[in-house]
Formats: sequence, C-alpha cells, structure tokens
Amino acid sequence: MKAALLTGPEEIKIDEIDEPRLSPNDVMIQPKYIGICGTDISFYFGHRRVPYPFVLGHEVIGAVAAAGDAVDKFVVGQRVLVEPNYPCGTCRLCAAGRGAVCADKISMGVNVPGCFSEYAVAPAEFVWSVPDAISDPDAATIEPLAVSMHGLMQSGAKKGDTIAVLGCGVVGLLLIHAASAMGIRTIAHDRIGSKLAMALDLGAAVAGETGEDTAGFWEKENVTAVFECAGTSATVELALATAPRGARVILLGLPAAPAEFIPMRLVREGINVYTSMIYDHPADFARTIELVANGKLHPSRVVTDTFSFESVAQALRLAGTGESGKIHVKMEGNPQ
Repeated sequence: MKAALLTGPEEIKIDEIDEPRLSPNDVMIQPKYIGICGTDISFYFGHRRVPYPFVLGHEVIGAVAAAGDAVDKFVVGQRVLVEPNYPCGTCRLCAAGRGAVCADKISMGVNVPGCFSEYAVAPAEFVWSVPDAISDPDAATIEPLAVSMHGLMQSGAKKGDTIAVLGCGVVGLLLIHAASAMGIRTIAHDRIGSKLAMALDLGAAVAGETGEDTAGFWEKENVTAVFECAGTSATVELALATAPRGARVILLGLPAAPAEFIPMRLVREGINVYTSMIYDHPADFARTIELVANGKLHPSRVVTDTFSFESVAQALRLAGTGESGKIHVKMEGNPQ
C-alpha cells in the first residue's frame, strides 16, 4: 500500500509499504480525510523525533476495510472515525477515569504508525461509527473538537458566563465555537488578524490583541475562565498574571519551556489552575459525536485548506506557518 513516510525532519516520501497486520480486536480502515495536528507538525519539523521512516496522522474518517475475528460491531464499508489515544485500561490512573494521562497510553501517529496511508489499523474499542448526518469533513474534525470540549468542561463555564481564549489556533477556535453554541460569551485573543476574523465568525463576542490593560478589561467583562490555547510560555504567564480574581485558568497548550508565575497572587485571589490533556475515554467522544450529529456543532467550519494525499508535505509546511486554520488531506481524488 502507499504511505506518506516521514524519513527525516521536513522529509516526506510517498512509498510502498506492507499493509498493517490485523489482530483479532482490530479494525482496518481505509482513510478518506485526515486532519493535520500540531503533533504532526512537531514531528515533521524535527522538534520531536520518531524512528524513521514513520507514518504520521491520527485525525481520520474512513471506511471499514476489514475487521478482526473478535470484532462484530462493524461491517465492511461502514463510515468510522478513530479516537486515536488508547490508554492501557489497567493502571491506577485508568482505574480512576484518567486514561488521558496514562503513562502506557498508545497513540496513533505518535508511538504506533498513523493514518497517512491507504490503510490504517486501530483497536475496535476506539473506533466509532459515524452517523449519516455527519459529513466527512466534520467527522475528520471531531477529534480536535473533543479536545476543546474537554477543556471547556474543565472550566465549569455555563450559559451566561464570559470566558477568554488566548490563541485562536484550531483548538481555540473550536472551543469558541462550542462555547458560543452553549450560550457562553467569549473574548478571543490572537496576533493574527485572520484568526481573529474566524473567531468572530464562530461566535466570539470580542476579538483583539492582548495589551497592557488586559487584566482590567477581563475584570470589567466578568471573565470567569481563561483558556491558554497558544502553547507558549508567554501566554501561560499572561493567563496566570491577568486572570480575574476567582477565575479558573485552563491550560490546553503544550509549551515545553518554563513559565513563571507568582504563587501568592493565585492563592490570595483564589485563581485555580487546571490542565486539560486531550479527552476522557469514552464519554468525551460520545458527547462530541452526538453534538455534531444533532447539528449543534459544525467543526469543519475551521477548515481552511484541503490537500491531496500526494501533497502531504506541502500541507504540513503550510500548517507549520500557524497562519491557516485546520488543514485536511483528502485521500482519494482531487481536494474539494
């Protein structure tokens, strides 16, 4: 089968490889659309390393090509998507319902081969049927939407509240989309004008850059939660330094450099800091799929570009600029 192989930093080669092996509890999927994630970008540019050659990709909608002998809930040709993080299910964290931070978690396109290929394999437990009401582009964007939904639930924000979102990348934009659908007022911040325009289109009430009076502005607007979605130390520090008294700060970004904060301020002003790592299995995916199937959310609204399979490298390079929204790769035919 054909696969897009990462052979080194910024090196993609379309080549023939063996089809993946199908174990009794696996499903083999023929991908239709694949979303590009920040994780893919970090591997592509060499910020994180994998054993080369390696197949990236984990945000996938496709059709069942085959199922293992122990799998009886899918039929060939059925539309499915993958929940691409597989916690072990047996450790103390999994037993406590915290599989998202399981130390033995297996992740498609991270520590096992991904789906930028003609066929990909996933455990049946983490394969979800796609209702007919959900389009392929929407389905291919459900995984990052589940990430945003999980963070939103961590905040405790409810209808009528006001939240601030730092960073209008895909996760930030989808968070704004979900919050707006729930009647939560959002204030969006980003340095890129086109991202702010998308935030407004998705329901943000206010969009602008952060400034010297960010803290005062958020206080005046009664912000109850601040979401750090940019993934930089600077925005983490900004969130912790300017969150209003009594607010929650939810960290969804993944900066690798240290960030400074003043513990006394957090304690005295009752500012609670939460982390939000991907999503909880299986509740978050089930809830997210239902919201999209019911027409309450349309995650493909954040898609700005669609590339052919042969143009995976070009798609990754564009994604690395940070100036686009969600980028999809369409596996068959020409991009729509």
